[in-house]
Amino acid sequence: MIEILPAPPHVAAFQFSGTLDGDDYDRCIAEIEARLGEYRRIGLYADMSGFSGMSAAAIGKDLRYAVAKLGDYDRFARGAVVTERDWLGKVSEMAGKLLPGTEVRAFAPGEQAQALQWAADIAKHDDDA
Repeated sequence: MIEILPAPPHVAAFQFSGTLDGDDYDRCIAEIEARLGEYRRIGLYADMSGFSGMSAAAIGKDLRYAVAKLGDYDRFARGAVVTERDWLGKVSEMAGKLLPGTEVRAFAPGEQAQALQWAADIAKHDDDA
């Protein structure tokens, strides 16, 4: 399940819980694309506390979206991931090292406000770039 969270206009913010299905993924991508339509670079915030996985349909859509965005990853300035799973935080941060122009940082549960602020800080000055 996905909940779109209130955030600054240059940040796409989500709470993921349970299993993400194809319809959830569509809502997530629509929100990201709306932000990208308004801003050259955006921040992403994902609170994954309680997230248990993705359906096959969501995984397929995720892979297609990732391939479609090749060459555009620099449009994602920062990604903040809130998770209680150490391995997920490490994988997220490692993925960030592979994305040019993108910083990814993991935060612990209870650090949601700091994570959202961190995701917003760098993208804010890029909004008209």
